[in-house]
Amino acid sequence: MQPLFRRLHRRVELTQAGQQLAIRLAAGFQQIRTAVEAVRNRPERLLRITAEPAFAAHWLMPRLADFSAAHPDLELSLETTDEFRVLGRDADLAIRYIRAGTPKRSRKAQHLMDVDGVPMVAGSKKAVAAQGLDRAVLGYRLLHDDGGAEWEKWFSAAGIRGYEKLKHLRFSDHSLALDAARRGQGVVLGTELLIESQLAARELAVIGRTRISLGGYWLLQASDRATAKPRAAFTEWLAGQIKLSRSVHDGIWTQALSIFA
Repeated sequence: MQPLFRRLHRRVELTQAGQQLAIRLAAGFQQIRTAVEAVRNRPERLLRITAEPAFAAHWLMPRLADFSAAHPDLELSLETTDEFRVLGRDADLAIRYIRAGTPKRSRKAQHLMDVDGVPMVAGSKKAVAAQGLDRAVLGYRLLHDDGGAEWEKWFSAAGIRGYEKLKHLRFSDHSLALDAARRGQGVVLGTELLIESQLAARELAVIGRTRISLGGYWLLQASDRATAKPRAAFTEWLAGQIKLSRSVHDGIWTQALSIFA
């Protein structure tokens, strides 16, 4: 092995082999430094979003083309899950559903929207005829995505008996319960804000008039500076879409109520 340096009286001097190695290492270190600086100064383009499945499938996903058109420089990664992810490591933004009466996990959660539940069934002449009639629910099987507490709450609010006598079908996810209702398998407590397109296409129809609070959707953000601008762009767009969706929903619901007043 060749020596790389020699010790003199008060200093160290590179040998010829050491000088050659230093030149080669310097070039390599410069390439590493250039690569690191490029990543550090490159605008972050990927925004990782994790969202509750029903919200992602029925509300968010149909609107993402609008966001992509407005922000063609950004790329989105959408994961659907009910589990809480580690923000910053696994996701940049998280949209979670919290049932009514359940305490929030984080004080930093930003409220997006509250959702009410109203009975919905597959669109048909029978369903249209039953609009505005709470007792029409008794003619259907009850579809759940919880233990039944929401339907019990609805029956109590509507002042109707018969919950225990009806047949039940339970699912682990709200999207499955909605799809079962669309296929004529029963009645589900749904919210118009999530399924505007299905209601407009008459795939689902609202029956009854009584509404109950189901819960709300909340937004959590990572604190990473690298994604601050993409997160701000998405949250601003999200707020605008929610405002637009709520105004459309309020207009449709007010019109529907006037028919049965």
